[in-house]
Amino acid sequence: MYSRILGFILCGLLVSSAHASDIYKCASKDGAASYRDTPCPGQRADLLHKDTDAEAAKAKQERVANAIDGMLQSGRLEEARSFAAANGVIPLFQERVQASARREQEKRQQEMTHDAEVRREEEAAAQARHQQAMDEYHAKLVKADAEEETFRKEHWSEIKQQHLPEVLQSQSSKTYNAARGQWCSVGQDGSTVCQ
Repeated sequence: MYSRILGFILCGLLVSSAHASDIYKCASKDGAASYRDTPCPGQRADLLHKDTDAEAAKAKQERVANAIDGMLQSGRLEEARSFAAANGVIPLFQERVQASARREQEKRQQEMTHDAEVRREEEAAAQARHQQAMDEYHAKLVKADAEEETFRKEHWSEIKQQHLPEVLQSQSSKTYNAARGQWCSVGQDGSTVCQ
């Protein structure tokens, strides 16, 4: 069982490190095994995997690219340029600068798209609130108009007796009724008459 687990660990290291580095198996004095990418000081070490030149070059290229990316992400452009020049990888530096600029542009575009979407949602919510307020206001106007008409019709004979000039004026002239959205006057029975 122990050898099977050790085999899985070793295979995992070999696969994950196939293009990354050398692999050494170190044995401590008590017999415990550990795996490293450098020889083990003061311990017996067995070289399990030796990078080929292509693997070593690829691993170095990845480390250099990661270092350049880190410098670019933290805004250290000149340091990245100097590092690339020292490692003889100016074309890689230029490629990473372009890739970084593309990522930054895509990020800005995503932020602008997100901001525009948020603005649209806020405007739609504000429009919905405005429409709801207008609907509520109109409903209050309609209710008040209906109550006024009901009261007028129920008390029409009294109103005519006490306010005859105003009644005659309201029957002969039209006023704009906001609840109905029309020009209206008062009918013979006190009802609202609109055209």
